[in-house]
Amino acid sequence: MTIAVPGSLGLAGEDVRNVLALARASVHGVRFEVRPEQIELHTTVPHDRETRLGCGVALLGARLALQGHGIRPLVTLLPGPSANNAAAAIRLGGYQEPGPDVVALLHALRTHRRTWTAFPELASWRGLLSRAAEVERAWLHVQSPTELVLCTFNQGEAAEIRAGQAMQRVVLTAATVGFAVSPAHDQVSLSALRAELRPSLGNTLVPQMVLRLG
Repeated sequence: MTIAVPGSLGLAGEDVRNVLALARASVHGVRFEVRPEQIELHTTVPHDRETRLGCGVALLGARLALQGHGIRPLVTLLPGPSANNAAAAIRLGGYQEPGPDVVALLHALRTHRRTWTAFPELASWRGLLSRAAEVERAWLHVQSPTELVLCTFNQGEAAEIRAGQAMQRVVLTAATVGFAVSPAHDQVSLSALRAELRPSLGNTLVPQMVLRLG
């Protein structure tokens, strides 16, 4: 049986359902609560670092899907009791037709394209992926020709949600031009990584995760 989803942010219930389905497609452990004036993102498992990163992934998906419907999402991270202690709340920030960059990212989100087999030249992807991270107020440090370190400008729960959004935008941006980027599968000690990179990054950037091409 299909459960009805109420309308929100000026969208009909069926459109909201499609938005949330796309947002949840690549992440587990999150749920959305839909209210007429806002959409709240909650966790279904303990609120730890991994779930906050997952929240960031789902949040970017919801933002892109809403933009695809002409909605400008206004996001508040960790809004507190006013949104039932959600990880994030999305409200209507106006209307705007989606640009070609949003359309391309949505296509990548829907298809999860992975089409290349050879590593691209450094100069061909460094600027593209760096700009994607910067859109989400994050920073990419090039560790090697096939390894990147995603950094934020501060620590804490909101920074981890922001890192999840930045990771997803980098992954999708790479997919739009045929690159494959994914989080490192092996366990990375963040404390060791931060100590290793402190001479090059200083104290203004906080390493959050390692991303690899391929």
